[in-house]
Amino acid sequence: MKRTKFLGVSLIVLLTTAIALYLEACKKDAVTPINIIEGNNYESAYYTDYARSVAAKVRRFKSQLVDKEQVVRSGLYMPIDSIIWNVEALFNVEYADPNRKYLETVKQNLEFFVDVNENGEAPFSVVADLYEEITDAVRQAYSGDGISSDKSLKTVVVDKGDLVGNRVIVNVFVVSGKVDNSSSFKDPVAGPFGPDDCWYFGEYGGACDDPSIMSDAAEILEDTINYYYSYTKVPQPGFRYVHHGMFRISLEGSEYFDDNGDPYLYFYPVNSNPPLYMNGDWLNYYYTRELEVLLHLLPNDPAILGMMPRNPVFMGVDIIGLLGYVGNGSYYQHKNYIIYGDKALVPVQELPPLRDLLD
Repeated sequence: MKRTKFLGVSLIVLLTTAIALYLEACKKDAVTPINIIEGNNYESAYYTDYARSVAAKVRRFKSQLVDKEQVVRSGLYMPIDSIIWNVEALFNVEYADPNRKYLETVKQNLEFFVDVNENGEAPFSVVADLYEEITDAVRQAYSGDGISSDKSLKTVVVDKGDLVGNRVIVNVFVVSGKVDNSSSFKDPVAGPFGPDDCWYFGEYGGACDDPSIMSDAAEILEDTINYYYSYTKVPQPGFRYVHHGMFRISLEGSEYFDDNGDPYLYFYPVNSNPPLYMNGDWLNYYYTRELEVLLHLLPNDPAILGMMPRNPVFMGVDIIGLLGYVGNGSYYQHKNYIIYGDKALVPVQELPPLRDLLD
C-alpha cells in the first residue's frame, strides 16, 4: 500500500511540474514578440540591420540637437570624424532629396572651421553651433542658386579638410537643381544624342550653330548622365534612402585608358587637332566612355577602394571642359568631379521628416 501511494504522489508531482513548465513557456512566447528589436517594431525585408543602425544614429544625433542644453551639461565631446558623419547624414535626411531626377544642377562650395582639442574632439556646444551655421549658409547658397522654379536641394557633402593649429577646416559642397516633375521618367538609352546635336567641347561654351548659348558639351554630358544614372528608385512606398558617408574625387581625364591606349575621358594635347565641336556621334562616344569610368572603372579601382563608401553608389558628376595644364603639358580636357555615397533604405517614420530648407 505504501508503495502504491508513493507512486501516485510522484505522478501527481510530475504532472503538476510539466503543466507549470508548459504554461511558463507559453507565457514567455506571449510577452516576447520576435519582431521587437531595440525598440524598433517596423518589419520589412527591405529594412536591414545595417539600415537600422544608420537610422538609429541619425535619430540619436537629432535628439541630441533637440536636447542641446542637457547634452552640453553632460560634458559630451565628439570626435571630428563623428561630427562630419552626423552633420552630413542628418542634413541630407532633413533637407535634401537625391531620389528625384534633376534636369540641371548647380554646385557651390562653402567652408567652416571647428576648434578641436588634442584628441581631435569638440564639445557638443561647438557641434550644435556648427550644424546651425551650416544650415544657415546652405540656405543662403540654395536660395541664390539662380533656379527659380521646380528647384530642390539634391545633396550636401561634408568633408574634413586640413588641420590648422587646433582648427579643422570643414568643407561643404552643395548641389541643388531643377527637377523633372513629369509623371513618367525616361529610361537610360545607349545613345541619347542625335544628328542635330553639336556642342563645343567646353571652356567658352556654345552650340555649333550658336556659340552664344551658355552651355557646352561637358555640361550636356553631365546633365544627361546625372538625369539617367544619379537617380535611384525607391523599391517600396513609405521608404527613403538615407545617403551618408559621401566621398568626392576628381579626375583630370588621363587616369584610365582603353586597350588601344586612348584615354576613356576627353583628354587631348593642344597640338593634336582634337574634336572641339562634338556632333551627336562624338557626344554618344564620350557619354558611353564616361559611364564606363563612373560606374565601373573608378568604383573598382584598387588604388581608391579603401577611401570609397561601404557600398559605393554613384550620386552625380560635375564635368568641366577646360584648356589647362596637366603635368608638364597643356590639354583640352573634361575634368570630372564625382560624388559617391553609401545608402540605407529606411521607413520614413523612422526618420526626421523631410523639410523645405527655404520654409
